[in-house]
Amino acid sequence: MAVDVGGTNLRTAIVSETGKIIAKNATKTVQKGRSGKVVAAQVILEMKKLIPKAELLECVKGIGVSIASPIDYKKGASVNPPNMKFKFVPIVVPLKKAFKLPVRIINDCNAGALGERYFSPGKKFSNLVYITMSSGIGGGAIVNDNLLMGKDGGAAEIGHMTVDTEYNLPCTCEYGRGHWEAYSSGNNLPKFFRAWAKKNHLEAGFPSLAKGIFDAAREKDKIALRFMEELGKINGRGLSNVIAAFNPEIIVLGGAVALGNGDLVLKYAKKNIDRFLRLPKIEITALGENAPLLGAAACVFNEQ
Repeated sequence: MAVDVGGTNLRTAIVSETGKIIAKNATKTVQKGRSGKVVAAQVILEMKKLIPKAELLECVKGIGVSIASPIDYKKGASVNPPNMKFKFVPIVVPLKKAFKLPVRIINDCNAGALGERYFSPGKKFSNLVYITMSSGIGGGAIVNDNLLMGKDGGAAEIGHMTVDTEYNLPCTCEYGRGHWEAYSSGNNLPKFFRAWAKKNHLEAGFPSLAKGIFDAAREKDKIALRFMEELGKINGRGLSNVIAAFNPEIIVLGGAVALGNGDLVLKYAKKNIDRFLRLPKIEITALGENAPLLGAAACVFNEQ
C-alpha cells in the first residue's frame, strides 16, 4: 500500500510490484485539528476504504509513505513542514498499530525520484533528478543508481537553494530569503508576481493567482508575458543549480504547477539555463501525480 501525504492533497493506493495502481483514493489533506495526529487518522481511514476486509491485508507486503520534509526518521514523522498546517505529523507508529504491517517513510520528492527510477521511462537512467513544483518546491536525486539521502534524509532540498537577491523574498520555510520556493511554487508565485508588478509600476487586469497568471500568459497578455520572462530567469537559475550539483542525465518535473503549466515553465526557463555543463533532458513526468505514490511503493518492494 502506498500513501502520498501532501500539503494540499492526500492520495492512497494499492500498487502491484510492477507499478500498476490497482485501486486509489484521493482527497484533500485535513487542515484542522488539535495536532498532526489527525492526518494519520485520515490516512488510516482512507486506507481502510481501499481494503475494507482485514483478511485482505495478508496480500500486502507493507506500507510506503511519501510525506513532506523535513522528516524525523527515528520518530517516523514529518517535522515543521513549510507547506502543511501542522508542525509535527506522526505517521509510522499510528499506521503500524492500525495495520500490523511494516511501514517505510520517505521524503515526497525522494519518493518521486524512486517512482521515476523504477516505474517510468526514466528507469533507464542512472542519474536523474525529480523536481516537484507544487505547493512548495523540492527535489530527489538518483546518482549512479543510488538515491541520495544525506545525513538526515534531506539531500536535494533544492527548493531552498538561493536563486535571487534582487527581490529578496522570504521563504515559507521561515529560515531564509531568495529561495527558489519563495518565487516559483504554487503558494508563493502570486507573491512574487505582486512584488515584481509593484517594482515595475504595473497593474494587472487578471487575478494574481498562479492559475490566473498562467492563463493570462496563454492569452498573450503583455504583463503576464513580461512576468513569464522574469519567472524564467528564476527557474533557469534553479535548474542551473540542479545541473551543477548533480550532473543528471535527465530532470523530470512533477507537481501541480509543472503538470498544469509545464510547457510555459520550461519554455521560459530553458532560455536561462547555464551551459557550463552539458544540458540534460528536461521533461514533465509521464507518471503524472502518481510519481510519489509509486516511489512510496518502491520503498517497500526494494526495501529502500
